[in-house]
Amino acid sequence: MGRLPFDPKKVNPPDAGGPARREAARYGQFDATRPLTVTQVSDLIKRVLSDRTPSPLLVVGEVSNFSDRKHWYLSLKDEQSVISCVMWASAAAKVGFTPRQGQQVVARGRLDYYGPQGRLQMYIDRLEPVGEGALEIKFRQLCEQLRGLGYFADDRKRPMPTFPQHIAVVTSASGAALQDVINTARGRWGGIRLSLVDVLVQGASAAPDIARAIEALGRQHETLSLDAIILTRGGGSLEDLWAFNERIVADAVYNSPIPIAAAIGHETDTTIAELVADLRCSTPTQAAARIVPDAAAESQHLDQLAHRLSTALRRRAEHARTRLDAAARHPIFRRPTETIDRWRSRLTDDRKHLIAAMRQRLNTWRHDLADHQHALARIEPVSQLRVAHQQIHTHQRQLAQALRHRLTEHRQRLDALERQLRAIGPDNVLQRGYSITTNAAGQVLRDTKQVRPGDQIASRLADGTITSQVTGEQVPPAPSPSPTKKKSSHRKTPRKTDDQQPGLFAE
Repeated sequence: MGRLPFDPKKVNPPDAGGPARREAARYGQFDATRPLTVTQVSDLIKRVLSDRTPSPLLVVGEVSNFSDRKHWYLSLKDEQSVISCVMWASAAAKVGFTPRQGQQVVARGRLDYYGPQGRLQMYIDRLEPVGEGALEIKFRQLCEQLRGLGYFADDRKRPMPTFPQHIAVVTSASGAALQDVINTARGRWGGIRLSLVDVLVQGASAAPDIARAIEALGRQHETLSLDAIILTRGGGSLEDLWAFNERIVADAVYNSPIPIAAAIGHETDTTIAELVADLRCSTPTQAAARIVPDAAAESQHLDQLAHRLSTALRRRAEHARTRLDAAARHPIFRRPTETIDRWRSRLTDDRKHLIAAMRQRLNTWRHDLADHQHALARIEPVSQLRVAHQQIHTHQRQLAQALRHRLTEHRQRLDALERQLRAIGPDNVLQRGYSITTNAAGQVLRDTKQVRPGDQIASRLADGTITSQVTGEQVPPAPSPSPTKKKSSHRKTPRKTDDQQPGLFAE
């Protein structure tokens, strides 16, 4: 039998399969038809990283998400990528500075795979500063530019509406910030109307999306009856929040025709959108609490105003009653007190009835308002709430009109009483020819026995007062003046007898 032909595929060179055999010895033999466990894959990744990455490894990047919890946890990032890092406390103690957000650093360490969390991490053993990060520098430069343009000025910021009816919330529909705003607003004022404007809050397209949403709300705020805007999102790193530091968002907030409240990130985070906004809040919950009024507090305030109004009316009536009592005690007004007492009694009764009616009406409205609030809390009908508000405003106008009408009637009655009192007053009696004579002490003379010859007396007429001196109990028929007697400086009015005097109410 002859020899078979030569087949080179059947001949193995001396080093054929050498690297493969070494890798198989290092990483083990794997059958592509049999699945690996998660632990096997994790161990494989750790061995590959150990063999194929240099150690130590130098990495330059910007510090983000720094946390000091005895050990240092941070991220190093550039414009495209981020890597998580850990620096143990023993190595961190040798660093002569504390990294800050956005700082550019050079880290030396090794890469490793942490299987329990499925995370690739860099374990740093040395850290050196390079300078401020690019994002931090860009943030400061834009702040200085906008401050020079007056974007941060307090005098241009507008106050939030006292009782807003419609608020737009510009945020992500899937974020926790939206639920915080909704829960807080509904808890404070059940009838508030919230409209969500779903936007991107992170990434390269987030800033234009946010700016377009704010501009659209500004153009349609009258059509939508929009009172304010809440611009918010949850916490995150500087790069996560960077959309709110873009100039396009700052311009949209600055040019908005309605007030904007901004709550971006956590309390320690600061964005340019918050600095430009009319109201800056630390959290979404605080933003909703600052804009939406508290229904319980407003109800208590209304009760206080009602009590103050009732007290003011009561004091005004008591003061008027005191003045009327003082006038009634005057001697000139003793006789007409019966009429005044009658009208005072009617005024007191009307006042009591008015206060009782007001209290009853206020209690009725308060109970109705409470019933409506309970009903609204269950069904939240915006249209029914608007009708209820209109009814309340109508009742308020009717109550104010009734109060003004009742006060006008009482004022007219008092004016009529005043005209009656003037008609029977002493001044009108003097106009009919009567006079009032008093002695030097100012006492009214009702009898000739109250004076003696030589006393000075004064007679008050309608157009003035005549001062005279008593010469005797009766006036002589027509005596000629004695040359030795000194004439009185004033004319003496002859006294009339009782038969000559007309009656007090004679025409």
